Amino acid sequence: MNEFIRGTCDEMCPKAEIDLRIRERMVHFFETDPDAGAAGVPDRSRMVKEFTRSAADRRQPKPWEIRTPRMLLGTVHYLLTIVLPDPRRPFHQRYEFIFDRMRAIRQEMVIQNLSVGEVLPILEPIVRFLCYSAYRLCEAPIAEFDPKICAQHLQECLKKVIRCYEELDGDDLNRFEMERLYLSFNIGSPEATQSALARYGASEPELRLHVTTQLECHRGNYCAAIRNLLRFSPLEAAVASLQLPQFRRRMLQQFSIAYQSRVQTVPLEWLESVLGYEGRERTCLADDCRHYNLQLVARTDGTDAGDGNRSWAVKFEKAQFDGQRCALQPRKVPRIEDALDRCRNISRMLLGGFYG
Repeated sequence: MNEFIRGTCDEMCPKAEIDLRIRERMVHFFETDPDAGAAGVPDRSRMVKEFTRSAADRRQPKPWEIRTPRMLLGTVHYLLTIVLPDPRRPFHQRYEFIFDRMRAIRQEMVIQNLSVGEVLPILEPIVRFLCYSAYRLCEAPIAEFDPKICAQHLQECLKKVIRCYEELDGDDLNRFEMERLYLSFNIGSPEATQSALARYGASEPELRLHVTTQLECHRGNYCAAIRNLLRFSPLEAAVASLQLPQFRRRMLQQFSIAYQSRVQTVPLEWLESVLGYEGRERTCLADDCRHYNLQLVARTDGTDAGDGNRSWAVKFEKAQFDGQRCALQPRKVPRIEDALDRCRNISRMLLGGFYG
């Protein structure tokens, strides 16, 4: 029978690790004292246990090296209320620090085999943080942010949360929020759709819009799916919008078959509408079409040549569409950006959810 350790450490970082990292000069910027008058002065009260990989030859940690469930939750709150809004460093550096420390938190949850009631309050804010960061950093270069690693950890956390809810006897206030985030992150996934339908059916009011959107994806009606996802709550819409480049690629490929003609063309202005290009993103549509080797031609119906997308049309030909081209990198969506801005306090949103 396995025996699990129960942590007794009531600090964000065990004393032994604090002493070691100060001695070895391994203190992170966010663990230094901003009021010390000199750069790089360690602040023991700001130090947070860092993630270390498990290894077969490593000794089993002692109880005083593992944080209590209460301290794990307190550390999540500290990271999201103190470090996340700290403007002294760009967001990708804040993300990197918080991601590592949250990974250590998740590791200690497993080591202690915490109960469902202890896991959910810790894991739910981590899920929201990863959703928000995946969107916030979607335009960042790979040197600053690796979307695949973030997506892998977000998927693991979402599935763990869903399993925890299945073990609960009663309903949890955040259950449907997490289910919606799971469907939003996995928009278009048959596995996610089947999983939600098996648990709740197709008529659950809290999930109806998201299930409908999933079914539209399976029918290939990505235009309806895009319209629907823009009606999600801000965080759900943000994480779902990461799939917009895939949807648009599939739609352009469909149009290359449906609207194939050597004579007729399709106005770029119409594509702008059905593909969901808004605000500053409209200026990217022509280049996005060229990315897939689609031919743009100037309209000859008297439209002003300097009138943006209105002056251009696309000539679709099945043979010309470059199916070998990968989908473009996601971009921030103006409507979602505005909705997130209206949230004002992002830390509060990530800790308590947002329903709007």
